[in-house]
Amino acid sequence: MRVAVAADHAGMALRGAVVDAIRAAGAVPVVLELADAGPSDDYPDAALLVGKAIAAGDVTRGVLVCGSGAGVAIAAGKLPLVRAASAHDTYTAHQMVEHDDANVLAIGSRVVGEAVASELVAAFVGASFSAEERHARRLRKVLDIHGGLVNPPLELHRAGQSIWLDNINRGLLRSGSLARYIDQLGVSGLTSNPSILSHALSDNEDYDDSIRACLDGGMDDPQDIAYAVALEDLSTAAELLRPTWEATMGADGYVSVEVPPALADSAGETVAFARRLAGQVGRPNVLIKVPGTPAGLDAAEELLAGGIGVNVTLLFSVEHYQGAAEAYLRALERRRSAGEALRVASVASVFVSRWDVAANPLLPSDLREQLGVAVMQEIYAAYLGILGSKRWKSLEGEGALAQRVLWASTSTKDPAFRDTYYVGKLAAPGTIDTIPDKTLLAFARHGDPTERLQPDKDGSAKVIAAIERHGVDVAALGVSLQREGAASFEADWEALLGSVAAKAASLAGTGADPASLGTDLSR
Repeated sequence: MRVAVAADHAGMALRGAVVDAIRAAGAVPVVLELADAGPSDDYPDAALLVGKAIAAGDVTRGVLVCGSGAGVAIAAGKLPLVRAASAHDTYTAHQMVEHDDANVLAIGSRVVGEAVASELVAAFVGASFSAEERHARRLRKVLDIHGGLVNPPLELHRAGQSIWLDNINRGLLRSGSLARYIDQLGVSGLTSNPSILSHALSDNEDYDDSIRACLDGGMDDPQDIAYAVALEDLSTAAELLRPTWEATMGADGYVSVEVPPALADSAGETVAFARRLAGQVGRPNVLIKVPGTPAGLDAAEELLAGGIGVNVTLLFSVEHYQGAAEAYLRALERRRSAGEALRVASVASVFVSRWDVAANPLLPSDLREQLGVAVMQEIYAAYLGILGSKRWKSLEGEGALAQRVLWASTSTKDPAFRDTYYVGKLAAPGTIDTIPDKTLLAFARHGDPTERLQPDKDGSAKVIAAIERHGVDVAALGVSLQREGAASFEADWEALLGSVAAKAASLAGTGADPASLGTDLSR
């Protein structure tokens, strides 16, 4: 955990003790310096430094010091994503996190000395939010008090679009950041991918104990270990999102876990692996990610018909989306014929920014970053068309959930465009946008929640036609993007297994070649 520290001139007497206490508690202190330190500095300046660091995702929590602790608490409480409280006893310093999910501790250098300050910091840093329903309920009421203030992610939520976080790692869970995103920014689901877990494994020691436990239990296959540690995180996240799942009667509140990419061309092996995976997870609000390849769509239909929720991923074009939607409808019709309940969840994950990454080099500036949104307009129109069809209405009338379109790969890749470009452009009721932490926090700070995606077939057709005149074969590009996406996914998976093997060999202290560990992807 990284903890920001800032103090005005009156608080400087305690800053050194605070930094030492953070380090002693096992966290990383991040000291933020005021530009003009001295008697003319003011406590709001210190509060602003910490608030910006939290909003940017640079730190998880903060400690502010002024003379009384009151001024910095008041100032910090005005900032987005900050819940600050002043505490001068260890009970409050701990309880403000456990029950109220506070992420900034304010203390007064004229109230307590170094010894007590150190105890306060230890209690604050060592506490975690309980996420119990009663505390989550009270937090929502606190947030409602400030309902008149613009909170862009919550505005999208109120407009009918779900925001899912495209990230999961142990630090995110242990620090309480995911719980805060759920409570403060309306995050209602979570997706991930092998690359995210690979980086998490390589960059810190958060998973060392779990991997040691796997090794001690006789587990030596990198894939088995990867799933074991990933499912720990997913299970924790699923519990945090369980109240959302229950409140929406299964329409929202999901996390996703993928099947190995080596199975993408075998429907039978995908189904068998996914069934075992669903049994291992043992949570009702988990979706199994299955690629939208021909074999993957067959597998998705079979899994959905069997009552297992599916996130159909690696979709790019209208044709890809329609294939996923058709698989879902057929699965529901099979369940209806068998007399089974129709309330089985599914999302269709359509990738956005990769269209523009591929097309931009061939386009003039006025057409750059236009293709992805234009294709999504077509897909959104197709989605609304299905929801308006008699075929769907019949299923919906018997309790079926809509297979919602999920916009994936929505962080801006071109620095010439604003960092929240796609989030604003893809705001549409009934859809999901899955975005990484950095983009989520950027949208919270300066996003425009008033934009809306329109199912404008004529407008999107004109954009696509203009782009094709510059040599971009859009239909062929959609096919190649899916093929390249599958290859990239497989490469990421291999990198993940390599990271697991290297970490396992290091922890085992064998000096063994990581390649010597088994990697049978078909099991």
